[in-house]
Amino acid sequence: MKKPIVLSDREYEVMDVMWKQERELTINEISEISGNPKLTIPCIAQVVPRLLKKELIHVERFIPVNTKYARTFLPDITRQDYMEGELHRLLKKTGIRAMLSALVHINNQEENDILLDDLEKFVQEYREQRKDGSV
Repeated sequence: MKKPIVLSDREYEVMDVMWKQERELTINEISEISGNPKLTIPCIAQVVPRLLKKELIHVERFIPVNTKYARTFLPDITRQDYMEGELHRLLKKTGIRAMLSALVHINNQEENDILLDDLEKFVQEYREQRKDGSV
């Protein structure tokens, strides 16, 4: 099993911008697109090397910007893969019952009704796929 990916809040915010854009971005573009005044260019310039070191993003290419060149970056992990890793990490720590209990306690009754309907549909679809051998 691969080592779990742990992201700081800032790292997650940068990755979130990149996941949403689905295209290569410069540090300046990440700052502009984020709309978050705390995600300044210097802040992102500190986060990017950490993401590179964790092998979560890579330099796609160098593009001319004014009289210099800027690097563009692309994610090497999908949001789905990150979420699955986080859920797996939490499951190992707490167990499924504790996670489900927490999920139910943070929602109101209407949200829980929707959640339970979704879970029932998911279980039914999963069981059908298992019968067909597609899982």
